Amino acid sequence: MGIQCPPCPRGLMGVRMLYLAYDGTINGDWVSHYAVRLASHQPDRALCAIHVDEGHLPREELEERLHLLEDRCRMALVSLQTEVHPGPRGVLETLREVVPPGPSNFLICGTRLSPRRRGFITGTISEGMMQARRQPVLAVRVVQPGVLGAPHRLLVPVAGVPGGLESALPWLRLLAPDVRELRFLRVQAVARRRLRRLTYEQGLELQRAGTLYLHRVELQMREQAPLPEAYVDTHTVVSDDLPKEIVIQANRFKSDLILLGVSARGLVERLLHGNPIERVLADAPCDVAIYQGIA
Repeated sequence: MGIQCPPCPRGLMGVRMLYLAYDGTINGDWVSHYAVRLASHQPDRALCAIHVDEGHLPREELEERLHLLEDRCRMALVSLQTEVHPGPRGVLETLREVVPPGPSNFLICGTRLSPRRRGFITGTISEGMMQARRQPVLAVRVVQPGVLGAPHRLLVPVAGVPGGLESALPWLRLLAPDVRELRFLRVQAVARRRLRRLTYEQGLELQRAGTLYLHRVELQMREQAPLPEAYVDTHTVVSDDLPKEIVIQANRFKSDLILLGVSARGLVERLLHGNPIERVLADAPCDVAIYQGIA
């Protein structure tokens, strides 16, 4: 029918495959720029785009949009394969079936273009694929289409222990060729009541602890991701409002992209159904990419 290509390669040992959940909308086109750009940074320069056809998009329009996606890939020297699947079982179930599980198969998808009283990611296909924990997932909200999937200023809020960066490292490696400045942000969160009573010495100790933590994170990143030293910065703040501080720092840093993780077991459900990530998605002045690993 003109747009059905051979099935994407499955389970190739030692090869990471990038998959794009493509919905055929303008928002999907914006997200696809990230997928194409990340694929161009892979040795095999390959991307598999999967569209689940629920009948909402006229066939001619879908063909036209897929041809445009092919053109973008051709210009980036990326090999594109497309799969168009019927959607009687729904998008989520189809994606769970056709995107192979495993830590080497990476899925890129989008958030809602507007919250529609439900939030940008809560209840979406992206959230469902994250909750399945079958493969690493990157859910992108595009605020600045002109970035074209090539962010030069990257803000990475970090939490937990340095080993928690493991899920971010694969995405950092894929983003690295475009990044010119990278800032790791540590928000030392304290309750509002405690913050009001915090002494100068206590605040200074929290700052020191956060700075020490970020130094360990930076060392781990330098050992495992190819980012030049001059591009890396760290910043620690003490606050009772994590989402607010992330947005403030994104403004100050003039970020092109916030890379925000929900990688720890159980954290996906706790954050996606709560307020923090939705607040960042709603208020961020730049693109936001939420990543989740399966480690």
